[in-house]
Formats: sequence, C-alpha cells, structure tokens
Amino acid sequence: MINDIKVAMEREGIDVFGTSDCSAVVPEKFANTPYAITLGIRLSDAVVDKVEQGPTKMYFAHYRSVNALLDACSLKTIVMLQRGGYRALAVPASQTVSSAAIAGDFPHKTAANLAGLGFIGKNGLFVTTQYGPRVRFATVLTDMPLVSAVMIEQQCGQCSLCVSACPCGALTGRSWTPGSQREDIVDAALCSYYMKDKYQNIGRGSVCGICMAVCPFGKG
Repeated sequence: MINDIKVAMEREGIDVFGTSDCSAVVPEKFANTPYAITLGIRLSDAVVDKVEQGPTKMYFAHYRSVNALLDACSLKTIVMLQRGGYRALAVPASQTVSSAAIAGDFPHKTAANLAGLGFIGKNGLFVTTQYGPRVRFATVLTDMPLVSAVMIEQQCGQCSLCVSACPCGALTGRSWTPGSQREDIVDAALCSYYMKDKYQNIGRGSVCGICMAVCPFGKG
C-alpha cells in the first residue's frame, strides 16, 4: 500500500517521499499515530536563485503555492490511508502553533531525518540528498506500521556560507548532532522577528530564504 501511495503522490507532484517510525519522538497527543510519511516538493531554482540578496515577492507567492499543494497531497494521502483502514492526520506544510509563531505541531525535519532523506544543516534546514534545502515539506502521521531508514550524517563540513549570509546573525554555526536542540543551531525567535521587521512589504514579513538560497547543496 505504501508503494501505491508513493506512486500516487509522485503523480501529484511530490519529489521527495519517505517513511519513518517516530514513536520515540512524537508528542503524547500523537501517540496513537506514531508513524510518519514525509512528502516534499522541490522549489523552483529559477525563483530561489534570486533570493540570495533577500526575499522577493515572487518567492513568497511560490512558497505559498508549494505549501498549498503539499497540504492537498497530505489530504489525498490521508484519504488513501483511511480507505485502507488506518488512522491518519496531517501536520501542515507551514503552520505555527506556538505563541511566538516559531514552532509547529511536529517538526517535518525530524520525520525526514528519520526517513534517511538527508540531514539537518548549519542553516537549521533539512538538506535533502537530491535537492539540498530547496524543498518544502508536509508530514502525515498514521498508525500504519512503517519503518525508518538510516539517518545521514551532516555533510556541511567547514562550510559556513549560510552563517555568513544570515542578515540578523540567527545562525550559530554549530553542526547538528543527534540530541541537538533547535536553539543550538538557530535562534528561531530572532529570525522570525527580523523577517517581520524588515520584510513586511514581502508577504507580510513571513519569508526570508537567504540561508537556503546560498547553500551549495542543491545548486545547479
């Protein structure tokens, strides 16, 4: 069945697909749906390449469109799982639930990491083996038993282009290791505040993307 879902999602536009057992890391409220299906869509290089000097209105529009497609694919995945007799729910592509608007219900990168799809970079983003960080994700949690893959070690090495390029100094330059907290890698609150303060004219200050655009992984 999981192969049928993968084939269906590829037809819908999904570029990155993986499964994982997240039972050790899901919040208690998701304890009855501890397995994850990761869905990822590659962003347009033609759009992202123009973000190196700062976010653009075109990038914001593209960002929203990709998120909407991911959420639609998540819903179709849920329908397929339910028809197969399983429970399922979606963690939206881009939705914050914390009061500071810097955290979602469950990190997409955690599921993607357990699925062996790439690694967490110094930019705090998930860097896929195929497309670098130029991917947006959604996650479907389910009670359908699924397996994880081998996690990939971080491959940033001595590169610190994202750290140097960050306009507000939100990146620490530290490398992610199992057990690392997000704040060890990136000051998400500072990043969010800077975007809202400096980029209100571009998508209400909700996007930046510079650290993604300068990353050598995924560049053509």
